Amino acid sequence: MGLAGKNNTRKMLPRFLRRKAVVLLAATVLLAVAVDYLVAERQEAIIRAREERIKKLEKEAFYMLSVDVRDIQETKDIRKNWKYAATIRIDNIGDEPVYIDYPEVRAFMQVGTISWMEVPVTDAEAEKKEQMYKLGTGPHSFQRILTINPKTPYNRYLIPKYMHIRFLARMSVLPESGFKEGEIFERKSETYVYLKPFWITEKEISAAIDFGDTKVPVYMPITGFRNWNK
Repeated sequence: MGLAGKNNTRKMLPRFLRRKAVVLLAATVLLAVAVDYLVAERQEAIIRAREERIKKLEKEAFYMLSVDVRDIQETKDIRKNWKYAATIRIDNIGDEPVYIDYPEVRAFMQVGTISWMEVPVTDAEAEKKEQMYKLGTGPHSFQRILTINPKTPYNRYLIPKYMHIRFLARMSVLPESGFKEGEIFERKSETYVYLKPFWITEKEISAAIDFGDTKVPVYMPITGFRNWNK
């Protein structure tokens, strides 16, 4: 091979290496773009799946669960312990089970035109406390104890003699697998009732309210209110 041929070979070799480097760089860039795309698609799929699960929990919380106060009774020694026994009922009106944590219940007594004072609420002794409850279709009851001090001044302008009580129930609706950060939905429900003060006799109440032949009730749901004033 002559001198000219050797020089041409030396010139072609760097060109070949440069082309190979360009091809490798382009392939690397395309691979990186493809990996980023696949990672982004995977992340988007995870986010969409999580959003769907949260929407399902929201539907269960607001469209499948009905929360209400279904009964309040005076305890046996109420004049000594000042305690009422309340039944909080949660109805699952859907066809599938709903999972919740232990419901937190608070109660407030109206003490002024727009002011409320919290009253103590505790769990009933027989109440079994679990971390998670599976609520099948139908009603489910939870028991709570209210303690009301008879010396507490309260608003008497709504129904004579009766106290106006607001219950606030709070619970987390959970996926079947249990607690998972970012995948729970909180449900809050308020229920208003009228509650008979245990320190006021039925005779006194009957003198102020006309119940007709009906026994003086311990409590009345707000939806059952009518003008009881004589």
